[in-house]
Amino acid sequence: MRTRTITAAAVAALAPLGVAGPAVAGHDGNPSARVAAYSYGLDAVQFPAVPNSQASGRTTVTALPNGKVQVRVEAWGVAPGLPHAMHLHGVEEGQDLGCPGPAADADGDGLVNVVEGVPFYGGILASLTTNGDTTAASALALDRYAVADADGYLSYARTFDNDTALANADTVQVVVHGIDLNGNGAYDFEAGPSELTPAAPLEATLPVLCGGIAN
Repeated sequence: MRTRTITAAAVAALAPLGVAGPAVAGHDGNPSARVAAYSYGLDAVQFPAVPNSQASGRTTVTALPNGKVQVRVEAWGVAPGLPHAMHLHGVEEGQDLGCPGPAADADGDGLVNVVEGVPFYGGILASLTTNGDTTAASALALDRYAVADADGYLSYARTFDNDTALANADTVQVVVHGIDLNGNGAYDFEAGPSELTPAAPLEATLPVLCGGIAN
């Protein structure tokens, strides 16, 4: 059976997923009421034994006085030459908010997938695409996400209109996806399809980094 691959150069926009919900958490309002910027580290989600998964990063989410949101993400050690889906996540009132770690691997397969991560970081509030739509409808539009360079460095910055993201800028979790498990330079189906859609490889949707207000 021929193996299908998804690469940065030839990737189709895939079916949307994710359910947005309002994030609710306390914050001290720093640095000011006019321009509120929140900076967080991004930590690896997967077991250390998972190949090519131990990345690191940082992010800043800024609510601007003109009603826009600015998000910056830097990551090191992610899958080189490949697009990385990134989202702002949040949870509904009464839920705890955080990032999953290896202990979130409920099915014991050695990987933390999106379904296992959602109870920790919640549904999608905004998709951090490079252009166009930023809603949950673009959750898997891999042709519109930032691509890591040949050394696995990822840099993203965008200022956009998104009322849900603006309203929850001080309470979000930032999640970066995409792990090239077999190191062949493509998201392929060797590890199987994503639990979210058979159209996407598991590699393309696995969370690799997470960080935010709860960390």
